[in-house]
Amino acid sequence: MLKSLSAAVSGIEIDPQQGGMSLADFEWRYRVVIIFPDDSHTDAARQASLLLAEADGLRERDMIVLEVERNEVKALFGPEYDLNCYAIRSDLDVTNGFFALALVGKDGSVKFRTDEVVQAAVLFDLIDQMPMRKQEKRN
Repeated sequence: MLKSLSAAVSGIEIDPQQGGMSLADFEWRYRVVIIFPDDSHTDAARQASLLLAEADGLRERDMIVLEVERNEVKALFGPEYDLNCYAIRSDLDVTNGFFALALVGKDGSVKFRTDEVVQAAVLFDLIDQMPMRKQEKRN
């Protein structure tokens, strides 16, 4: 279970000065790719470019792509939301200043996590093997 969801249930705020949604708000609607930039932003820019070049594949798999910076969240692909960068960092236990990528499934669990840039095909192959995605393709 995501930390921010646990905190909300128990009445504990992640950061009382920062409003917005957490990843739990996307459950059962989207698969979420979260890019956490390193200080130089080099890997994050490369990762974003690789993913955004495959927009049809992202759309087909109900994916959104977010970049979670130190003080804000940018929607790189998909609708804009008021998101809480502190809650997302807490949910995924990611430290500022280091590149990371995480894929969160529609069920809210982390399906893949890496500190290396990956091709979109790696994520698509992983998603396409998931039972929920197989069901979506049949319907």
